[in-house]
Amino acid sequence: MKNFITRALLKKLGGLTLCLSLAATAHAQEPLTLEKSLELARQNNVALRQARYNSNKADISVRRNKYGYLPSISANTDISRTNGLVFDNVTGQVQRGNTSASYPYISGQVVLFDGFSKLFELKQSKQQAQATAFSEQQALIDLETNVTGYYLQALVDRENISISEQRVALLEGQLSQMEKLERAGVRALDEVYQIKAQIATEKMNLITHQNNYRKARLQLVQEMNVEGNPDYALQMPSTPQDISMELPTEAEVMANALAYSPLVKSSAAYLEAAKSELKVVKSNFSPTLTLEGMIGSNYSSNILKNPEQGDLSTMPYLDQLDLNQRKVVALNLSIPIFNGLSRHFDTQTARLDLRNAELDYVASQNQLRQTVQQAYQDVLAAREKYNTVTANLEYTQRAFESAKRRYELGNLDFFAYMESLNNMNKAQAELLQSKCEFYLKKRILELYQG
Repeated sequence: MKNFITRALLKKLGGLTLCLSLAATAHAQEPLTLEKSLELARQNNVALRQARYNSNKADISVRRNKYGYLPSISANTDISRTNGLVFDNVTGQVQRGNTSASYPYISGQVVLFDGFSKLFELKQSKQQAQATAFSEQQALIDLETNVTGYYLQALVDRENISISEQRVALLEGQLSQMEKLERAGVRALDEVYQIKAQIATEKMNLITHQNNYRKARLQLVQEMNVEGNPDYALQMPSTPQDISMELPTEAEVMANALAYSPLVKSSAAYLEAAKSELKVVKSNFSPTLTLEGMIGSNYSSNILKNPEQGDLSTMPYLDQLDLNQRKVVALNLSIPIFNGLSRHFDTQTARLDLRNAELDYVASQNQLRQTVQQAYQDVLAAREKYNTVTANLEYTQRAFESAKRRYELGNLDFFAYMESLNNMNKAQAELLQSKCEFYLKKRILELYQG
């Protein structure tokens, strides 16, 4: 009986252990690297997908304008029945009574000359397709920049959480020791209250850092457009940058960026499209020469089969179509004379659109220069900051260890001790921040240089 109870208890404990392990697995954080976050963003981001759809639409517009050179062909037919007095176009006579008629035909036309309007429209569609393709590339650059920025900001906020937790743990240890010394009459009670007040402040700072981390992680998830709010464990970038590496000159970086930039190329393509649009509008003043053709026939219930031999039945439908067949070839010349000055206003609008496109092109170049120049200066500043903080961190750590020993011995006041701790923690936070800032700004330079 005792062995049976023991085995049953072991089974229950084993089942409980299995449930706990499954629950821990279910709530485990999913590791997320920077490369994986970029991949998810490329797959799911709404703005990037819209840019791709716009590029596909522009390609369709190019194909449509290419096929616009082909002739247009249409088939038409009708059937009518009239009761009463009517002029029959087939017999050429006035008929009384019930008359059935049909006029089927196939017509086609091709534009021989339209002031090169179709040619300019095709050029414009190709230029717009190039512009949208470059816009898609720029959208990808912007997406990678945003994702990288949110990712690294989340890492910085997480490091601030770790530093705050260490500060709280350190101060709580100091509080426990100070309370013992106060009870022994070695230290004053106000020092205990000072540590408690500082612990409360640090816990408030910890809450702030936790909120900042959740916000940065939420922004990252939203940029990736991942459903729900998955609990990711962010990993440090797998390819750390050599901060001491030699950087190209700013002039070289700027030249490469201007030569590659999809933003500038997109604006240049839109500028060329605006020039083509002006030519399209001007071509509307030109005459249009069209070649037209038609094959048709007609049917009337008043056409008799063989009236000379007394057969007064109506000739069959298909026989009449074969008998009454006609073919027409024509040239149509249309000359625009006056249409309420709409073509004149269209030309003025196209000229203004061209001026705006020129300004957009200049603005895109200025925007690129500002972005690259700022990123380049930020890279230099982050590198200098990293070198300075690296040297400073060692000194602040040694200073804190010395201050900690002096404070525990009663040779240093609490405020001097906290100042030493703040200096060390500030150096720790600035070290990671300078690393992340260097990585982000250098990544921006790489993206803008292709």
